[in-house]
Amino acid sequence: MCWPAVVLSGILLAAALAGCGGSAVTGDGTTTVKVTIGGGGSAAAPAAASSRATPRPMGAAIPATVTAIRFTISGAGIADIVQTVPVTGATMTVTLQVPSGPGRTILVEALDSDGVSRFRGDTVIDAAGVALSITIGMAVDPSNPALLTWNIVATTLSTSGYLGRVTQGDGIAIVGGTSGELLSSTDGQNWTSLTSGTITQNINALAFGDNTFLGTTATWNYSSSPAFCTNRFYKATSDDVSNWTAVGTIGAGFEITDLAFGGGTFVAVGGDNAFYSTDNGATWNPGTISGVTYLADVAYGNGRFVAIGDWSDNLAVSTDGVHWTTISMGIGPDDALQRIGFGNGLFLATTSAGNAYTSPDGTAWLQRTQFFDLFSIESSTYSVAPGGGGFMVVTSSGIFFTFDLGVTWTAEINPGGWVYDGAYMNGAFIATGATGPGNVFRSGDL
Repeated sequence: MCWPAVVLSGILLAAALAGCGGSAVTGDGTTTVKVTIGGGGSAAAPAAASSRATPRPMGAAIPATVTAIRFTISGAGIADIVQTVPVTGATMTVTLQVPSGPGRTILVEALDSDGVSRFRGDTVIDAAGVALSITIGMAVDPSNPALLTWNIVATTLSTSGYLGRVTQGDGIAIVGGTSGELLSSTDGQNWTSLTSGTITQNINALAFGDNTFLGTTATWNYSSSPAFCTNRFYKATSDDVSNWTAVGTIGAGFEITDLAFGGGTFVAVGGDNAFYSTDNGATWNPGTISGVTYLADVAYGNGRFVAIGDWSDNLAVSTDGVHWTTISMGIGPDDALQRIGFGNGLFLATTSAGNAYTSPDGTAWLQRTQFFDLFSIESSTYSVAPGGGGFMVVTSSGIFFTFDLGVTWTAEINPGGWVYDGAYMNGAFIATGATGPGNVFRSGDL
């Protein structure tokens, strides 16, 4: 007989049909576990919807960097069982015989030709002698050498400019910077200039949603009292990213600092306010929000927006972008919120003291491991970008990664210059910044 095929979430694994592969681990008193490697996308990590760029390593096929798969089975009362299986194609099936008993850990590592683990995932099962189909989430291994290998793949047209913002959607990445400079890429490696003169001010924020890339600039009138800022919005569709048109404006005493999209709505935050648009930036209305100051960042996930105040203790949560509830984090007088991102089903917020907090809903927060020490590293967080089964945190001193939701962090990584924003695309991370000239940095292939 055959077991039902059940897709394993993450990059590589799915439960397999019985009798379809060789045995990696054998023995008496065991429980049969079958897995297929490279067997297809899953609900947590679907195959790419766009033909422009396949999102490795979350796609179906085994990445070209992987040459072998190592299984390690461990648990109370047994010695670790380790077996390495060579990769024989884009998909392969392996049968594991796990010694029966409670609390058996199965660790899966995808190795490159040097035996270095590129991706890893684990699960704990109770092996009771009945054949099992399991789900193992795979993420980038923190020891993956690609995280340390960065190259400049694009540079600003201006020798004094910078590239400060990046977003991606529908298989396209858009980078924006000084004086309206824009670049696009469908693979993260090759970039095309989109600068046409339509946008002439610095691009403060970028977001993607509803087949639309949306960006914003700010123009100040200091002759008025008080000074007045006109925040202008520009959009382009993913079918024609070279054609940017002016849409709506927000006039206020502050600059819009960030944008997010979710549930058919764009949200823009800045100062003490949040605004929403349901027509892709053509018209904007203020939301109902209070008790927050200097809103610096906003993210969308699990059906809600979460906006945080820069250098404050408060954040605001909304399910529609219109009505907001203010939450006090209670992080202490010597710490303050800075940036937020959403990925892997959780929001991750960072603070000025290098602390990280996660939450599924923006209301209940769990403190994680500190990723830098305020007293040993002078640093501020600039952006939080999900990808590769984890998060990239861009700071003023360098880049930090976590692939276990903030439990552990990599050491600080310098991509080769100052960076401000980041994203994940097509099996690699992207970072932007570096004044004079501005650059786009890309990690190695994961």
